Amino acid sequence: MSQSAYKTSPGSHLVIWLTGCLHSYIAEVIEEEPLRLKIGESGVYSNLKNGDFIVLENESTRLQSEEESALILKEYSDRGQPLVSGLRSLGVPQDGNLHTILPEQGVK
Repeated sequence: MSQSAYKTSPGSHLVIWLTGCLHSYIAEVIEEEPLRLKIGESGVYSNLKNGDFIVLENESTRLQSEEESALILKEYSDRGQPLVSGLRSLGVPQDGNLHTILPEQGVK
């Protein structure tokens, strides 16, 4: 099995699709093995398990790169399909909604 270029340690951010959805999200790793993610702090988006999501490998690698992070956010925004999330770690208001992540916000 080959190693991925992106990190899956807890706290890492990944770009994902939810199974059955075409929109892209920024998720945070909450457990590495088995991989569990969240795109919100509570509710249905707070505990995603294998089968609930598809990790976009190239996009996740770029998102985790200090040099590429803002660029990938801008590319998605320019296409009219901005990445969204409800993560406290991204500075999103904790109102139970998912919010657009803008290039100037960046990802830490």
